[in-house]
Amino acid sequence: MPSPNLAIAHVAANQNQKEVTVNDAIDALDRALTDILAVDFSAGAVTLSDAAFRTAVAFRPAAALADPASLAVPAIRRLFWVLNSDVAHAIDVSRGGTSITLPPGTALGFCTDGTTDGLFATGVRPAAAVYDFGMLQTATPAPGAVMGKVVIPRALILPADLSGAAGHADTPPDAALWTLSVTRNSVEIGSVTISDAGVFGFVTSGGAPVSLAPGDVIRFVADPVDAPAEASIAGIALTLVAELA
Repeated sequence: MPSPNLAIAHVAANQNQKEVTVNDAIDALDRALTDILAVDFSAGAVTLSDAAFRTAVAFRPAAALADPASLAVPAIRRLFWVLNSDVAHAIDVSRGGTSITLPPGTALGFCTDGTTDGLFATGVRPAAAVYDFGMLQTATPAPGAVMGKVVIPRALILPADLSGAAGHADTPPDAALWTLSVTRNSVEIGSVTISDAGVFGFVTSGGAPVSLAPGDVIRFVADPVDAPAEASIAGIALTLVAELA
């Protein structure tokens, strides 16, 4: 009968060559406390087998990640670490319905309690790597004008409804609301409203986070409607907050 969590074999009653079982158990415990398993994410999300989860204490990508990665662990009680050695992409560690995201270039200890959703971080979660970008339009923009353009150099995630974004207008619009569109490769992914009091509002399509890939072109496009607001608004500055994916 094996041990309850690491499944290490017990010495049987009246067993010959007990030293074999004892030595195998010591080796299994040694590996479970010290080994680092290189995980291959090249085919996509990875679910660790029970055996793989038991025979290492830390898990890291086997190679540079092409995209954000996902690592699911079994419902087996133990302490373990995930080492995200990738410089560009996050790793999402999950057990059932619980997930914890590990930003690039960070490491974190975890604990599983053997239940369906029982995954916990054992230390302070590393902060996500922030990547801010934006635009500046000093003069009054023409209707539908491209006020700013950014080429994305690395994989990013814009949070739902552009959370954390900030803006300022030297001269607010005359109309109650003036809207600029945020597009990715000419397709709208969100919008920003500016009130006649200079208050900014932010939304993303469907209220969902937006993933950006290297080479994506972000444009900030002025309200296409030729209204009184167009003749007054000026000095628009806008900064979006993104995270490295």
